[in-house]
Amino acid sequence: MHHMIQEIREEVGLLDKYLSGDREVPVSAMIHIQKSKGCITSGNGTSYNAAYYLSLLLLQRNVLSIPVFASEFSNFMKGEFAFQAREAVLFSQSGETSDIISAASYIRKRSGSIISISNVPASSLTKLSDISILTPAGPEKSIAATKSHMGQLLSSLSIYFANEPEELNILLGNLKEGFKQIMGREEDIRKFAEGLLPKVIFLGSGLDYPVAREGALKLKETCSMITDAYPTREFLHGPKQILDDSWTVFILSREEAIKHELSKLSRNVIDLDAIMHGKYNIKFHGEIADSILKVLFVQLLSYYRAVFLGLDPDKPSKLTKVITS
Repeated sequence: MHHMIQEIREEVGLLDKYLSGDREVPVSAMIHIQKSKGCITSGNGTSYNAAYYLSLLLLQRNVLSIPVFASEFSNFMKGEFAFQAREAVLFSQSGETSDIISAASYIRKRSGSIISISNVPASSLTKLSDISILTPAGPEKSIAATKSHMGQLLSSLSIYFANEPEELNILLGNLKEGFKQIMGREEDIRKFAEGLLPKVIFLGSGLDYPVAREGALKLKETCSMITDAYPTREFLHGPKQILDDSWTVFILSREEAIKHELSKLSRNVIDLDAIMHGKYNIKFHGEIADSILKVLFVQLLSYYRAVFLGLDPDKPSKLTKVITS
C-alpha cells in the first residue's frame, strides 16, 4: 500500500489530536499577530497554499496579512509595508526548506518576530522562531504532502479561533463527520479520478482559492498532469480562451452563472459543491469547514489518478523531500 493513501486516511485521527491538543500556543500566536501592524505569511509549494489560507483567515479578523512565496521573500521585503510588518508566520513541513530558512533569517536580521508552523519539533525553523506551532501529523514519507498540509490548515484554524475555543470544537466535530463521509466514498472518488481528462483547471473563490491551488499542485506532483488554478471570476478575464473539451474544469465555489457560461465552452465542467453536498450528501457547515473537506477530496482525487496512470504517488520522479522522523 502506498504511503500517500495511508497518510490521507490518518487525517481523520488528526482531528482528534486537535480536539484534545494544547490551545495556549495558538492563543499566544494570535495575540502577537493582532498587535502587529501587518503580518506576512510564507511557505513553498503546499506550504505556500497553507500560508495563503491563513492570510485569508486573518483578513477576516481585520489583520492586514499578505501571503508571499518563500522563494521571493527577500524581494518582497524591500517594500515599505514589509518594514512595518514585524510579524511573519512561516510554514514548512520539515522546517528545513532552504527558502523558508532564508526567509526566517531575513526576518531575524531585521528584528522581526517569527511564528512557525511545522511538523518537526527540533527543526532549524523551530529554533529560529519566537513561537512554534507543531502539527501533530507525525512523519510523512510520501513526497506529496497530505496529512502535514492538513495539519497546517488545522493549526491555522486554531489561530483563527484562538479566542473562540468552543467554535473550534464544533468545527472540528463537523469536520470529523465530513471526513468519515468522504473516506466512505473512496471507491466513487477512484472512479471519478479515472475519468479525468489529461488537462485540469481548478477554480475557487475566497478560501476555496488556495484549495484550488492545492488541487492543481497535487495533480502536477503525483500525475505530471497539465493543471492550473485561478480565482473563479479571474478565469473569465483572458484564461478562458484556452478552454475546450480537452479540459476538465472543477468549480469549487458556488458560482452558478459562471458554471453556465463555462459549460458553453467545455462539456467537462464539474461543480464540486454539487458532488459533495448533492451526490455524497455531506452536510454544509459553512465556508471554512467546506474548504477543508475539499482539500481531502482533491488529495484522494490525486492519489487515485496517479494509481490509475500506473505512477508511484509516493515518489514522483523529479521531486525530493526532507523527511525527518
